[in-house]
Amino acid sequence: MNRQQQQGWGAKVINRLAADLQKAFPEMKGFSLRNLKYMRAFAEAYPDEELVQQVVALIPWGHNVRILDTIKDQTERLWYLQQTIQYGWSRNVLVHQIESKLYHRQGKATTNFNRTLPQPQSELAHQLLKDP
Repeated sequence: MNRQQQQGWGAKVINRLAADLQKAFPEMKGFSLRNLKYMRAFAEAYPDEELVQQVVALIPWGHNVRILDTIKDQTERLWYLQQTIQYGWSRNVLVHQIESKLYHRQGKATTNFNRTLPQPQSELAHQLLKDP
């Protein structure tokens, strides 16, 4: 990162870093140029170490990459992270929920589930009747 700040993006610091890491650790995967750029974006998106340990680290890297690629708003990003953890969404389900803009649709349907059903059932009923 220091080298990048000193020499700028034009110096292709990340390209060299990716090549150096792949050469130094040939048995390890994950040091591609693309993945290093995602790592950098990840560090910028989640500077709070406690948040990373308690929420972000609980879902697979591929889920994090999809969220980073598609969601720019921090509050919305955190909501998708929490929903993924709570409901155990696969990556395909997560992508579908993002594409269908679930965050913007959630809570739109008016119901009396919270007053008439016990908590687990009221949440399930609410999930089933979300505004399409």
